[in-house]
Amino acid sequence: MEAISEVHTIGVHRVAIGDVQRGAVREFMRGERAAIVYSDPPWGEGNLRYWRTHAKDTSRPMWSEFVEEWTSSVSAALIPGGAMFVEMGLRWADSFSAALASVGRPVTARWTTLYGPPSKLLPVALLYSGPTLRDAFDPSPLRGPTLPRECVREAAHAMRLDALPSEFRGAVFDPCCGKGYTARAAVASGMMFRGIELNPKRAAVTVEWLRSHP
Repeated sequence: MEAISEVHTIGVHRVAIGDVQRGAVREFMRGERAAIVYSDPPWGEGNLRYWRTHAKDTSRPMWSEFVEEWTSSVSAALIPGGAMFVEMGLRWADSFSAALASVGRPVTARWTTLYGPPSKLLPVALLYSGPTLRDAFDPSPLRGPTLPRECVREAAHAMRLDALPSEFRGAVFDPCCGKGYTARAAVASGMMFRGIELNPKRAAVTVEWLRSHP
């Protein structure tokens, strides 16, 4: 599989079908840098294999290799002083935090929230690296699409992007964008969206949502 197989442009937004492990971030962004990153990458080697199998990809990269490529390429695609939120399983949160610190994006805040359907809620770490947020901001009770929406909104406020006309606010980037919760968050904050997804069927949901919300 190549790094990028398709790119969809929907107005000011772009969504690619691609593989972060094979260099999709660098190929897709091509020097463009987002203001905010919000993402839920695979948690550990088993989850990484699950999502690759689900996307009919037979490769089996090591978790450590994936994390190294993800953190280095995504950090390079974020502006200096930009904001990054990462959802990560509790078991892997410390090692992922260390990887972020190694590329100059130290975790400055961390919360525990719940992930999944109501019948199977799991505690998950929400890692944050970026400018100082308001003391009252607490995303831990938030679920589903509300979580990225409010996180992106808070980061945009911290960076004073919400005071700018929408054409100058920049982009929100999600290199594992799934069915598009981060895309919805970007639109809600009047920002452009940049997303990459390994699974074409999941990417199609994001593309269709953006097309229906111009």
